[in-house]
Amino acid sequence: MRNWKQQLGERQASFASLVEVEYLRREAKSEKASCLVWFLVIFLTYSLFLGFAPKVSEDLFHDITLLVAVMAPSFALLALIIHLGYYSPYLRFLNTFLQITLVSGAIFADTISQGPEYALSSMPPMAYGLVAAITAFRLQPWLGVFAGVVAGLEFLLLYLFIISPSDELIERVPSLALDVTLMKVVILVALGVVCGFAARRLKNYLNTSVHDALQISSLEKTFGRFVSRDVAQRILTSDAQALAPRETDAVIVFGDIRGFTAFSSESLPSEVAGLLNRYFEVVCRIVEEEGGVLNKFLGDGYLALFGLFSDEGNPHDAAARAVFRIQHETEPLLKPHGLGNGAAAHAGRVITGEIGSEGRCEFTAIGSAVNLTARLEKLNAELDTYFVATQDFSQALSPGIAQASSLGKHGFKGVPFPIEIVYLTEPGSGQPKPVEAVETASQ
Repeated sequence: MRNWKQQLGERQASFASLVEVEYLRREAKSEKASCLVWFLVIFLTYSLFLGFAPKVSEDLFHDITLLVAVMAPSFALLALIIHLGYYSPYLRFLNTFLQITLVSGAIFADTISQGPEYALSSMPPMAYGLVAAITAFRLQPWLGVFAGVVAGLEFLLLYLFIISPSDELIERVPSLALDVTLMKVVILVALGVVCGFAARRLKNYLNTSVHDALQISSLEKTFGRFVSRDVAQRILTSDAQALAPRETDAVIVFGDIRGFTAFSSESLPSEVAGLLNRYFEVVCRIVEEEGGVLNKFLGDGYLALFGLFSDEGNPHDAAARAVFRIQHETEPLLKPHGLGNGAAAHAGRVITGEIGSEGRCEFTAIGSAVNLTARLEKLNAELDTYFVATQDFSQALSPGIAQASSLGKHGFKGVPFPIEIVYLTEPGSGQPKPVEAVETASQ
């Protein structure tokens, strides 16, 4: 018998087997618990029985002691095997067989101590049905059928070879006749079949539910690679059209690493990639913590969107906070290499949704507002600034979020009129250096 932990490792190969792996793990745990419960029941029952031992016959005491001596260690040994990690689905059949045999042993003891009439009409025969019913909760259809067949067979053998009611007793109590007993056997087998059918239906339902949950989890993980996990979950649990292209208002932030081109040409590829990975790790975390969407990476830059999937708070404030936090938290990483940050922010109407082909697409944002923000970010290098934004963006900020200094009006390609640009700094960081307001040509 292979170690069940080894079996779990082998069955991790495919997505579909994850459900079976989880069932196997839970089976092992529940079977061990079942064995321990039956062991405890036997131990406590026998302890109580010892108090009545002087009042029972020697033969009965001997038979019950023998039954306990066989059954209790059997359950304990089975629990130990499972605890050590050696679990096989066949062990559940052995566990069920032991439970049914224990019930048969109790009926046998009643026959010796109280006689056939009491043995056939007392509680133990009903316990056969209880054992069969419990199998339904273990989600194993054939286990229910097995329990019903074994219970019926053992009960019939007890009746024919152990209980054997006399003709006089049957005449006095007709319900003890063979034909009535055969009807009880049929009912036990039928109960097992019904429990097996119920287990099958329940297992199919849980299979479907778990499979759907795993698919949703997988989609959240995949979609969460370009949006936050919280945003992914909201989208996947909302309207089916949540990713369909739509026009909406959004705050757009473009950012990049200043001086990166020179650094990359003078550094090893591994060093360049390592710095980018650490930089984007910080950027992703901050954008998500501020409720934004890190939409895409652009070489050494990024595009972040705010206000797409949540109406909570001011997305302009969230975008500004994110830019300032990125500046502070990435400075220790960039400054030793002579690098810095650059960012630009603007707000406007954008088209968001799945863009691409049937075989491959991505969630993105397009529109004139996005193009303007991308061109706006390039002004940082020209004006020697860190964070520039449109005046409309700065005016939408809540008091105390940032302080603005005008950079004059600038023309941009595709925009029919010049746009007022401001330089944003954190309050209390000192006045930004004065920059002469100029009106530039279209870029």
